[in-house]
Amino acid sequence: MKGIFAALVVSGLSLGGCASITAGTTQAVAVNTPPKDGAECKLINEKGSWSIPKTPGSTTVTKAYGDLAVSCEHADGSKGAASVQSATAGAAFGNIIAGGIIGAAVDMGSGAAYTYPSTVVVSLSPPSQPGPIVAVPPQANRLGRDEAEARLKDLASLKAKKLITEADYRTKSQEILGQM
Repeated sequence: MKGIFAALVVSGLSLGGCASITAGTTQAVAVNTPPKDGAECKLINEKGSWSIPKTPGSTTVTKAYGDLAVSCEHADGSKGAASVQSATAGAAFGNIIAGGIIGAAVDMGSGAAYTYPSTVVVSLSPPSQPGPIVAVPPQANRLGRDEAEARLKDLASLKAKKLITEADYRTKSQEILGQM
C-alpha cells in the first residue's frame, strides 16, 4: 500500500509542472518606440530587470504574476513608459487535469503560469512635453497567488468528497486561474 501511495505522489509531482515544461519560465519581449528608433529601454517586474540597448529590439524576461514596467529614453531626451499586465498562460490550464494543485502551484511560483504580450509599444514624447499617461486597469478582480491556491485546494477537497462533479471542478478551476 505504501508503494502505491509513493508511486501516486511521484507521478503527481512529475505531471505538476505542465506549463513549466511546455511554456517555460521566460519569454521574449520586443519593444518599439515610435516615432523614433534608437531609444534605450529598461524592463522591470518582480523577478528582475532587463535592458534593450537600442529600439526596435527585444530581450528575454522571466515571467511573473505582476505587471511588466517598460521605460525608454532616447539620446535626444525623449522619454516614454508603459506597463503591461501578465495574463494566465494557456498551458497553465493543463494543470487542472494533469497536475492538479501541485502543478498549478509550481507554475504560479516559477512564473510559467503567466505570459506578457510579445511586443510592447512605448510612445516617446519630446523632453518639453510631459510623457503619456498610462492607464493601468484596476486589479480588484485579480486573485493573489495565495488566495488562488487556497481556493483551488478547497475546490479539490469538494471534488474528493464527491460534492461536485469533475466538470464543475474543471469549470471552477479555470475561473479561479483566469482571475489571477
